Amino acid sequence: MGESPFLIALSSGLERLERVLLRVWQLLCLLGIVTGLVYAALVSRPLGYACALGSSLFLIWFVIAGNLADRGEAPRSLSGINAAVEALVPWAFLLGIVWSNGPEYALGSWVPPFLFCSSIVTHVARLRLWAPAILGASGALAYPATYWFFVVDRLPPSALGFLLNQPSTQHARSVTLAASGLIGTLLVFGLHSVIVGAESAARERELGGRFRVVRDHSAGATGVLYEGEYCPEGGFSRKVAIRRFHSHVTDHAELLDGFRQAAFHAAQLVHPNIVQVHDFLRTKGAHYLVLEWVDGVSLDALTRTARATRQGLDPELVAYVGLELFAGLAHAHSGALGPDGHPLRVLHRDLSPDGILVSTAGEVKLGGFWVAAALRDFNRQSEGHHGYMAPECAAGTVDERSDLYSAGAIVWELLLGRRRAPGEATLSTEIRPDLTPEWDRFFARAIAHAPEARAESAMELMALLAAVPRRDASATRHDLATLVSHVRASHAARTGGYEALNVDGKGADRG
Repeated sequence: MGESPFLIALSSGLERLERVLLRVWQLLCLLGIVTGLVYAALVSRPLGYACALGSSLFLIWFVIAGNLADRGEAPRSLSGINAAVEALVPWAFLLGIVWSNGPEYALGSWVPPFLFCSSIVTHVARLRLWAPAILGASGALAYPATYWFFVVDRLPPSALGFLLNQPSTQHARSVTLAASGLIGTLLVFGLHSVIVGAESAARERELGGRFRVVRDHSAGATGVLYEGEYCPEGGFSRKVAIRRFHSHVTDHAELLDGFRQAAFHAAQLVHPNIVQVHDFLRTKGAHYLVLEWVDGVSLDALTRTARATRQGLDPELVAYVGLELFAGLAHAHSGALGPDGHPLRVLHRDLSPDGILVSTAGEVKLGGFWVAAALRDFNRQSEGHHGYMAPECAAGTVDERSDLYSAGAIVWELLLGRRRAPGEATLSTEIRPDLTPEWDRFFARAIAHAPEARAESAMELMALLAAVPRRDASATRHDLATLVSHVRASHAARTGGYEALNVDGKGADRG
């Protein structure tokens, strides 16, 4: 397995930095030559000439190395050789000052420490792990060696009274230089760790080359939900929901295959009122389901609001929500076509408020089509919510009318502020007198106990809801968006965070 694009890009960036720093060293050498000549003419001829000579010798090397790097002809060993040359620069100038102006002057010169610090910085910038430590060790030896071999025997007794000329100062300087080099190496080591960790984390968050995990969102029975991003190379990125399945799901081949098949069928349901399934993929030993991200709240948050009012939501608003729900079901039941051109007839089987999402733009989207079918096939039974499940589901008899019953029960709860009791009459106007008779006609066909007494299709129920007096759809959609924003803000005021969004249309407790 080759290097990742991240590490390849980092290596390429360091090569460019190497070429830049070679140019910087060339400029410093030119500056050293000019400064040395000026110093020789105005102050000290020996010291100025020594500085100019040393700068000239190093300039020759840095020009050669720079040209090789620019032409791409540099051997692999060039970086190591150049590091050694850079390490020599401070101490070569130290020896030059000793030769030209004497060792006592050299010990107090600012030039070698300046060059030492510059070399440390360039080594760290190029992530050279051991170069700073080697440079620090060489400095720790250079100053004591200069002192004991060249200075101490030539100092008059009176000069030993100066702190700079005392042995303790040289020892302290030696320790400081060694520590500086060690700190530089530790810094490079830390940068290496950060880079490798970041690269590893980036790899972990990259899925299939097209999707990327952004942050954790929630956890449920079947998996962990993440906020993600669809980021194709050269294309536009957009937010997605990514669910990573738990191992107890993926360990059951039959259950996993059921999720895969259900996700495949759900992916064919492309409709504004259905949460889009983008992909089902396996990568890095885990299985992921990628879905449309819906920014808003679950419909369960609105049913709680309806129950809190003790009288339900505005009838026009509920009619709008119902029309959106049945539009999504109509597409799933008869509008979506398979590869053979025949309707797919995808049943939900598990409609409930926590499986329906309402966006901040007032969109209503059915989610969770991929869940119930897979669990049913694995458990050999339907897993519906008893408060919304059609009566015939208990006997295992399920068809489109079962989904219509569940959606009708949800509309009932939104409108009347409570769940419908088993066997309760479908006359909503007896509970809420301000409702028009059109509502009773709708519920009579939506939540009748016997399947044969219910509407045959979602389109029929849409027609009954359309007869309910209301304003234009754009107004009610705006009202719904306003309500969603209010619910989110109220939750934020209570808890310091927004209402948890079940972006794939299933509650966190249900996976």
